[in-house]
Amino acid sequence: MAAQAFFVLVSIFLSLPVGYLAEEGTLSRHCLENPPTLNSSYGVGSVKEIGGLKAYVSGHSHSKRAILLVSDVYGYEAPHLRKIADKVARSGFYAVVPDFFYGDPYVDNTSRTVPDWLKTHGTDKGSEDAKPLIAALRKTGITAVGAAGFCWGGNVVTKIAKTNLIKAAVLLHPSWVTVDDIKAVKVPIAILAAELDDGTPPKLLGQFKSILSHNKVKNLIKIYPKVKHGWTVRYNDSDATAVKAANEAHKDMLHWLTKYVKKR
Repeated sequence: MAAQAFFVLVSIFLSLPVGYLAEEGTLSRHCLENPPTLNSSYGVGSVKEIGGLKAYVSGHSHSKRAILLVSDVYGYEAPHLRKIADKVARSGFYAVVPDFFYGDPYVDNTSRTVPDWLKTHGTDKGSEDAKPLIAALRKTGITAVGAAGFCWGGNVVTKIAKTNLIKAAVLLHPSWVTVDDIKAVKVPIAILAAELDDGTPPKLLGQFKSILSHNKVKNLIKIYPKVKHGWTVRYNDSDATAVKAANEAHKDMLHWLTKYVKKR
């Protein structure tokens, strides 16, 4: 019966038109797998306030190039995310991981559902909160900003990429990104997607590619085989294949940001 139900779901999904994407609040089936154990003291960096938000920062504060790393629903205290920030900092950037949830990340095993949580933590609010943070960074001497977003954060970064506030964007297994969003993107953008992600099926990614190329927006769209939504930040450390795939995506992310932020 379970297998039969699975094939029914797949048939329904495949019948959806190209360009379809679930609206905000509807999650990919892998979205909440392997949640992190949050750790407020993890990482070689520190926590400071920037533009009215707490943020984990890593790297030399005198760097002229900053990268915003926008989290998934589990927030800025996720160890894997902070490890990525430290990796970004070692490449010469000032890495900034904002707490867009004001100390209230999504928590599994509670009575509050993700749709309920999103009522106060929507991506529109996240993208608006990013604006004073970027302005505050510029006041410290930062001359160029890039952004990378994971899941929830991928949607936030897409919205920021419609402005001139950043030089480049990277979306890692993003959630709820639509054709209309992509039509409005202004900056070089890389979309790093999972093969096993019903939120960004290959047909939709192909449509994104066509739109970006038609609009003469520099782009990279890459599908990583045999990985699930969320794999770049919620991989299992004991799974060598998952770790290798995550590291490959991190390397591709850094290459894109170095090309369009650091060297400009």
